[in-house]
Amino acid sequence: MIMQKDLNQISSIIEAVKKQLTNGDIRTAKEWIAQLEALSQNTLDVNLQFQAYVTIAKYYRRIRNYDESAGRFRKALNMVSAIDQKELAKVIIDAHLVYITLETEYNQLKKARTTVAKLLDWLDKNRPDDHLAYGLTYRSLGNIFFADDDIQGGIKQMEKALAYFYKIYPVTHPVTLDVINIISNAYIKIENFESARLPYEKLLQEYQKRNDQAEVASTLLKIGEIYYYTNLKQARSSIMKALKIFEETFEAGHEDIIKALMMLGEIDENIGNYPRAVNYYQKALGQILTTRQNTDAIVVYTYAKIGMILIKMDKLAEAKSYLEEGLTLSENFPNIRLQFLYGLGKIYSFEKNYDAAFVIFREFLQRLEASGHKYCKSYADTLQAIAFNDLEQQKLNEALKHYCEALSIYEKLVSTSCREEKGLAYIRLGYCYEHIEEKDLEKAEQSYEKGFRILDKVNDTGLLEEALAAMIDFYNRTNQPKKRKIYADKLVKLQTRD
Repeated sequence: MIMQKDLNQISSIIEAVKKQLTNGDIRTAKEWIAQLEALSQNTLDVNLQFQAYVTIAKYYRRIRNYDESAGRFRKALNMVSAIDQKELAKVIIDAHLVYITLETEYNQLKKARTTVAKLLDWLDKNRPDDHLAYGLTYRSLGNIFFADDDIQGGIKQMEKALAYFYKIYPVTHPVTLDVINIISNAYIKIENFESARLPYEKLLQEYQKRNDQAEVASTLLKIGEIYYYTNLKQARSSIMKALKIFEETFEAGHEDIIKALMMLGEIDENIGNYPRAVNYYQKALGQILTTRQNTDAIVVYTYAKIGMILIKMDKLAEAKSYLEEGLTLSENFPNIRLQFLYGLGKIYSFEKNYDAAFVIFREFLQRLEASGHKYCKSYADTLQAIAFNDLEQQKLNEALKHYCEALSIYEKLVSTSCREEKGLAYIRLGYCYEHIEEKDLEKAEQSYEKGFRILDKVNDTGLLEEALAAMIDFYNRTNQPKKRKIYADKLVKLQTRD
């Protein structure tokens, strides 16, 4: 027979393990679990046995042993009718909720839904006024819907949860804020941006009433993030207001100041106001470097942003400075490093520093291959850039080879994703076939004509003029006046149309 001292020991171990799990001391908790298992199996005290099973289940969940954890939770929940439900009400609710989360995490959604239904039934019978428990349960049900890719259903359940939380918490309580954020993000996923924004508009009014400037600014920033999808002007206005408050409230280098500057830079980049975008990114970089190492990911990313935009502005010397400095910092960030390599390859090509460009482009290609992205547009575009550099150096055979390699990739891609690049590659391939030592005029003509047919479908007058000029020159060089006239007439028509 188990003695009172054993009952006291079970209680002590349960409390100790709870504390150890809270503190993350898994190793010490493990030392007690085997003893708790043995004692709990021998006790006739069902209340203690129930609590022990719940504690053991939480331990196994922490060490990611699904089978053991789920098994203990089921044992515990099967005992609910036999225990003191009033005294252990909070433990019962918590056990259901943690078990629901466990089954949801492991995509056992049917089991999770069944447990939600059992918990709601238990609450209706035993704690009908427990608004917190109902809110937490509906929040768990919302997560099940989201895990099942039913976003509308998830939103509906989360809104039920929020209604219960509003009965016991203010709108600005962390629990309600968390659910508001979940609901807003879900609305963004289904592109219902107004519904995503409205809860934050209400929060903004509440924070303004309290004159809580830091929270006013944070909420304005969130509203700006949502407006980003629908109205860049409104987004910019909201984020500018937030930035002004952040700068008045926080010291330099604060993450909210940096985030606002980066978002403003992104907005101006998207609307094509490159000078202003660079200005914001440069300000953000200055803020970042006041508190962080220059090897942090955000530092490297910002160097890349500034450098690539400066290329678009034809400020190649400035771009080169940022990209070269960023390249030296990017070794641990392979995806960002690709941007530096591609940008610097372009600049070195423009400077006719072809050897340096080839080294940079070759690393770019090797990194794409290593990451399993050989058959992508970026790989083909880089091959075409190398081929164009070959042409500039009159290395026609190498150029032909690289154009063929690029086209073999373009042909595998969706045609509409690379028409301009593919069309130009065929035109230049035609030039290579025409001018290599062992020229092949038949292949040259086929390549020219295929390139023209592709570019004729592109809404770019400049590219089409370039293609037509190439066709006219080819047929002039090969003494084909009739075909030359066809393309000359097309060029005249293109240049004289309204």
